[in-house]
Amino acid sequence: MILRATLAVLALAIGLASPAFAQETRSFTAANGTFDIPVAPQRIVALNDQIVALPLYELGAPLVGSAGRTDADGNHFLRGGMDTLGIDYANTDIAYVGGFNGLDLEAIAALSPDLIIGGPYTDPDVAEQLQKVAPTLLIDNGALGLVDTLKTLADVSGKSGSFDARYQRYLDNVERAKSYIGDTSVISITMTFMFPAGEELWVYRAGLGAIAQVLDDVGFAQPAVVAALAETQASWSAELIQDLDADFVFGFYRQQPDATPETIFAAYEKFAPGWCQALTACQNGQFVLLPGPTFGSTMAGLDLALELVENTVAGRPFTPFVEAP
Repeated sequence: MILRATLAVLALAIGLASPAFAQETRSFTAANGTFDIPVAPQRIVALNDQIVALPLYELGAPLVGSAGRTDADGNHFLRGGMDTLGIDYANTDIAYVGGFNGLDLEAIAALSPDLIIGGPYTDPDVAEQLQKVAPTLLIDNGALGLVDTLKTLADVSGKSGSFDARYQRYLDNVERAKSYIGDTSVISITMTFMFPAGEELWVYRAGLGAIAQVLDDVGFAQPAVVAALAETQASWSAELIQDLDADFVFGFYRQQPDATPETIFAAYEKFAPGWCQALTACQNGQFVLLPGPTFGSTMAGLDLALELVENTVAGRPFTPFVEAP
């Protein structure tokens, strides 16, 4: 009954929307099937802000709507938009179309999109309903990884040329950074993630957006316990924090409003009192907090992460950590 009612409302919204214009199309296979999509889409709606909308905007794609977040005061915002690209709903023509898990189908239809892009987080039933509005592609960013997700978004939006040029510049800068740093395979780095509450510590082997991509591209090593993680990330025990020691240990701040550098340092202390003495990286000033945008899924995030990593590691003496055999 609920689905029929939703479809009826959606049909009305489609009827009110402007009729689609004739466009040259091509076939594209996404995670949810094969569809005819416009060769050069003119009105794209993103069903996720940080993973889909920001990369599309960065590419210069015609983004007319996006899912977003809502703060405690009821204001809608694009997660990472101001931090990474300096954009939000207020200073762009991007319309808010609900949360990624609470999409406003009428708002989407009213925008008359010719292409809709979501991901594995999109409700399959909702995606099926949106096929009545425009081809709705689910891009599996988890399976593709960051770079291939960006490449796919560039492809479906008709902006591959923009991506290729910028990605090549990034790869050139990776090689430059490696030439300054030296043999990166003998330098170990751990990625940790702590919220201000200090209740959980997460450790990442991979999958932490741009920063994880950069560390992998540059070729750094990881402590044995991190490299051996079965999953890309794991919740860590305070009693085992010394096992995370490395030449450099990275944490992050600014991933939420109260995540200042001071509150994040305090959170580590709350989680594992005396933690800094347990890590030679911290004792030697090689525990580094990076700003949250370094794990944004954009080329801007990759560029920022690379610059900060190069600035942290290259051209400076540091005390090597010798891992026990």
